[in-house]
Amino acid sequence: MKQLVLKSSLCWLFLMICWLSQAQKGTTITLKKPGKYENRTLPAEQSDTKKFGPVRHALQNMYTHYNYYFNANALLNDIVARAKAANKDDYTKLLPFYNYSLNTTAQSGSDIDSVIYHCTAGVLLHDLRNDWIDNLYFLLGKAYFYRKNFDSAMNAFQYVNYAWGPKDDGYNLPIGSNATNKGELTIATKEKTDVWHKTAVTPPSRNENFLWMARTSIETGNAGRAGGLLEILRNDPKFPERLQPDLHEALAYLFYNQKRYDSAATHLGEALDNANNQLEKARWEYLMAQMYHLAGNDEEAVKYFNRCADHTPDPIMEVNAYFNSINIGNDSTGATTQQKLDALLRMAKKDKYVLYRDIIYYAAAQVELQLGNNDEAIALLKKSIANNVDNPDQRSKSFLLLADVEYNQRKWMNAHNFYDSTQAAGNLSDSLEMDRLSTRQPAMASIAGYLTAVDKEDSLQQVAAMPEAQRTAYLKKTLRQIRRSQGLKDEDNTPNINPAVQLQTQANLFDNTAASKDWYFNNTALKSSGFGAFRQQWGNRPNVDNWRRQSDITRMAMQQPGSPDGDTDSTDAENGDENGEEAAPAMANSIEDLEAGLPLTPEKLQQSNENIAKAYFHSGEVFQNELQNFPAAIEMYQQMNTVTDSSEYREQSLFNLYYCYNRLGKRASADSALAVLQRDYRNGQWLAKLKNGSIAPSESSEKSPATQQYEKIYNAFIEGNFNEAQKQKEIADSQYGNSYWTPQLLYIESIYYVSQREDSSALKQLQNLQDQFPSSPLVEKAQTMADVIRRRPQIEAYLTKLQIKRNVDTTTSTVLVNTTPVEAPIKQSVEYKKPDSVISKPANKPVAVNLDTVAVKAPEVAKTFSFNAADSQYVALVLDKVAPVYATEARNAFNRYNKQTFYNQTINTSSVKLDDRYNIMLIGPFTDAAAALDYIDKTKPQTAGRILPWLTADKYGFLMISPSNFRLLNENKDLDTYRSVIQKAIPDKF
Repeated sequence: MKQLVLKSSLCWLFLMICWLSQAQKGTTITLKKPGKYENRTLPAEQSDTKKFGPVRHALQNMYTHYNYYFNANALLNDIVARAKAANKDDYTKLLPFYNYSLNTTAQSGSDIDSVIYHCTAGVLLHDLRNDWIDNLYFLLGKAYFYRKNFDSAMNAFQYVNYAWGPKDDGYNLPIGSNATNKGELTIATKEKTDVWHKTAVTPPSRNENFLWMARTSIETGNAGRAGGLLEILRNDPKFPERLQPDLHEALAYLFYNQKRYDSAATHLGEALDNANNQLEKARWEYLMAQMYHLAGNDEEAVKYFNRCADHTPDPIMEVNAYFNSINIGNDSTGATTQQKLDALLRMAKKDKYVLYRDIIYYAAAQVELQLGNNDEAIALLKKSIANNVDNPDQRSKSFLLLADVEYNQRKWMNAHNFYDSTQAAGNLSDSLEMDRLSTRQPAMASIAGYLTAVDKEDSLQQVAAMPEAQRTAYLKKTLRQIRRSQGLKDEDNTPNINPAVQLQTQANLFDNTAASKDWYFNNTALKSSGFGAFRQQWGNRPNVDNWRRQSDITRMAMQQPGSPDGDTDSTDAENGDENGEEAAPAMANSIEDLEAGLPLTPEKLQQSNENIAKAYFHSGEVFQNELQNFPAAIEMYQQMNTVTDSSEYREQSLFNLYYCYNRLGKRASADSALAVLQRDYRNGQWLAKLKNGSIAPSESSEKSPATQQYEKIYNAFIEGNFNEAQKQKEIADSQYGNSYWTPQLLYIESIYYVSQREDSSALKQLQNLQDQFPSSPLVEKAQTMADVIRRRPQIEAYLTKLQIKRNVDTTTSTVLVNTTPVEAPIKQSVEYKKPDSVISKPANKPVAVNLDTVAVKAPEVAKTFSFNAADSQYVALVLDKVAPVYATEARNAFNRYNKQTFYNQTINTSSVKLDDRYNIMLIGPFTDAAAALDYIDKTKPQTAGRILPWLTADKYGFLMISPSNFRLLNENKDLDTYRSVIQKAIPDKF
């Protein structure tokens, strides 16, 4: 009897729990069914017709919960868990906010379909008045969200918000109205907070549903809608306390996507309790540290990196957290960088980290590089490679960093070898690293070939410079080494007898007189003696076929003494060593054969020096055009001119030196190279190109991705696309740092900031220009601009107080340009070819005057361009896609130049916007074409290096135009036609 009472009590308690575990009710359903099912009624459609008592309520809750919601929710959680397991974080970059990707969850299509099926069936096959319908709709929205069907997900979330919103006697109340909430703006559903409901009752889904609506809006790019909803919930008095960590998580995710890292890190810190386990919590702490660092709060960044390292169960995360803590700086504990480095190295000695030593040594090498200890860094990187067990990604990164270190130290051969090793590993995942490898590896392979040719010629010259006795001894030693490597005797004393007619006694290899009767290959003593006899006669010969061995012998014989390896001949062929095959004997069988390849005569020595100069020149071209490494290119060109001053490449090398020095901002060195070029090659083709404005040599079309990206940023600034330029520069700087900045980019960026009155940003960029490019001609301009910016308030205050009385202008006509000619700085007589088709001739016809009227018609303006050398002419600087702020700066630059250079002349400048593409700066007018051309000849060579060093040559060009032609040009906007006219009138000038 007692057992029956106990069972009855437990059953009643269970039913009461099911009945009390209710969510808010209030939904109906309308279905459009196929024809043959129209008369069949689903349980959901009978919700309004059947009595819903406690027993039915409890049974419907139990069936819906455990048969449908429980299974669907478990399957959805399993989908997310698999996506988390598939995720692999790169701790060298900013971590994704979540440790799974929606792209991964969306691939579980069949499982998500099963979740959707369970949710739909759970709704349709049960009474809609049970307490789990809102949970099923909410779960349905999450399933669509994880499948990236955001529209369907938002519809489901919106339905939960509407159907389970506040009601009064069954009628929906306006959501978010002050009138319905006693003056309070609230959209949340108030939850009961007693102990029973907190512990035994599943809360309604509507409040959590709001957070998923916000997250869906974030994923679809509607950050404004998400931000507004989250801000309302943040100030909603009815929003439950239990969801506050979820609210902070949603806010952190919003700010993370908006790159507002300081706010994102702050809110993420309030959401750490939402982490499912210690690993996820440590991961979020790592992300918080990264975001604090990006926001400039390094103290908080170090704090959270240390917290992550203290309790993360992931050794890789621990190593990276500790490394970043070292990288950022000293923390509050006072530990120095060296102390932290020592602690990092002690980690590598522990058995716990035996599988992660490659990562630890790699991180330690990065710290050593920051401390400037390159040799220690190289040693640690080699340890990282040696301790790599089964981590090809880390192996590639270690090889690449090792190659970069050697490259930065200008150890080109080592860099070439390690770049080749990185290419062979082939497991780089970072696009920046892949781009760097794809740029440097083939270029360094070419440079290694050229430098090998240099080493070969240098070795030959060293041997040739030896005293004859020493050289003979050296050649004898080399000849013995060659013969031994061929399996021959040291001295070739074999008589020249045909072996076919020579009777030879065959050696008894099997020693029939021996006591043992074992077969030869089973007799150890016989095999040993036979092997010894073979080595005595033939030497150490490789176990290969005769034809392969003979091929190797021939190749080795062709190699000249002093060559560092056996691939010299192929390298010489690739590098254009025309003397390589002639110098190498067919077979190095004697000392005379070896001497034949030495530069013992003046002619051979000159040819050897020419080969060295050629190799240095081509190495410089690779550095200059393919790698944009101008200091290394300069070094190669200087080495070339040190070897010989009569090379056929000397003229071009001087031109390239001038170009490289200009790119580095070393104006004095560039002028020195230009002076030598003008002195020794006055009529050379490269000096002619320089005079014509073609200061850049033919660069490789395959520029590095970083260079191309910064060129696009520069063009965006120059063309006035400032928002896009700033956005792209932030992205590029985050990837490349400041390695690819140019003084031109920094200068035009500062001009933009000045125009926007962002003086602090302008001063920062001007200071960067002075610090990184101290020899640039733009430094003086940057210093002047910085001084003016700092004195801007005083200057503006003075100008504001200044009272200027203007003369009354009584004229009403406007003059397009100043047509008063000025005298040329230097007058030259220039003869021009005047074709009839271009130069119009005046007609000597009398003008008929109508005496019946006092109105005289103005002469018609010519509708075609014409050129007359005697007419006054403007020098026109055509600016192509240059923003007005930079066009104004260009005009100011020419004004300063004219006042300094032509101080005894009055040369006016004015700017006219021709169309959306072209701005034209008019300089002058000058008395005639000869005077204008003289000004162009004097000014054009100075434009790129002195007047407009911040503007690339493709953004401007010089022309000459008369006032009448300019009026016509301003009317028809046909600049291409006028350019063709002036080019035909004065060939090879414009």
